[in-house]
Amino acid sequence: MKRLNHSHILIALCSAAFFVSGSPASAQLHYKKPIDLGTLPGGSISNAYGVNDQGTVVGVSNGSPAITHAFSWTKNTGMIDLGTLGGNVSWAEAVNDAGQIVGQAQTSNSADAFLLNNGIMQALGGLGGTSSQANAINYNSQTKTSTQIAGWSLTSDNSTHAVIWDSSLNILDLGTLGGTTSYAFGNNCVGQVVGGSATALGNFDAFLWDSTHGMQDLGTLGGSTAQSNGINCFGTIVGSSSLPGDIQTDAFIYVNGGMTDLGTLGGSFSQANAINDAGQMVGFSRTTGDVDTHAILWTPVTGMLDLNNLIPPKSGWDLQGANAISSNGTIVGAGLHNGQGHAFMLVPGK
Repeated sequence: MKRLNHSHILIALCSAAFFVSGSPASAQLHYKKPIDLGTLPGGSISNAYGVNDQGTVVGVSNGSPAITHAFSWTKNTGMIDLGTLGGNVSWAEAVNDAGQIVGQAQTSNSADAFLLNNGIMQALGGLGGTSSQANAINYNSQTKTSTQIAGWSLTSDNSTHAVIWDSSLNILDLGTLGGTTSYAFGNNCVGQVVGGSATALGNFDAFLWDSTHGMQDLGTLGGSTAQSNGINCFGTIVGSSSLPGDIQTDAFIYVNGGMTDLGTLGGSFSQANAINDAGQMVGFSRTTGDVDTHAILWTPVTGMLDLNNLIPPKSGWDLQGANAISSNGTIVGAGLHNGQGHAFMLVPGK
């Protein structure tokens, strides 16, 4: 599981903040024609989940014969199959500026979180259960390595708990907000972790964790479910939450102790997946009438924008979901390119 309401099933994706809609500043945001990252040999579908400042992209693609494997992509190398831990399936969730990659890969009898460093994939282990997954990896600019990996693990009693692995790859159980289930989806350069957790009252709330305060309940936008998906180095958090009645779910931003509703593109669902240090958020939203799902960009100046309106016309692309954004504004995700469900990369500029 990567994020609630944001499935790994590739076909699902391929078939101080204020909302200031229609701001003139939106006209200043432009992206070059999306780069089609392709697929692994023999494949037809791919999705990109992470990107670093050096332009390395990671994600998942199908291929031939009948494989679904994690990949890395650069302009020089194209798409490279990262393999597995011995099983048939893997996917990559994130890459840091040292080129270290994390995700999940199957073994012969389990599915384990992995770290790929210098071309070597190693299992990270878990809390005694048969499955774990790494969703985020941070970066220390001085040591040029990761200090923390965030994700989740099944426990020996088959509960799911948010966890972190430290620089020595020791695992720490982050616990829950009183329920039996929690997931960590993101972390930042100072070791803060975000995710979602069941509460003692039966809700599922967004959380922020740090080593001083432990797991802190960030609440919801009035509904019964919320999750934090990303956090930047300034502590600004983004995610999604249901509204009162649980019929509508909207992207949110959490800053200065408060959660703000970012709205949608007219539909009943939106989700923020990542935010960079410039305060740019990416994710996806359903359009009016819930007839389509489009990739989105949000900034404090522009509000929520449809990424399809910021790329050159007649590009052949229908951008359906944006999953990550680098500090220099490069965005990756998945969409339809001439009818094919492929991973994309967007670079700022005309």
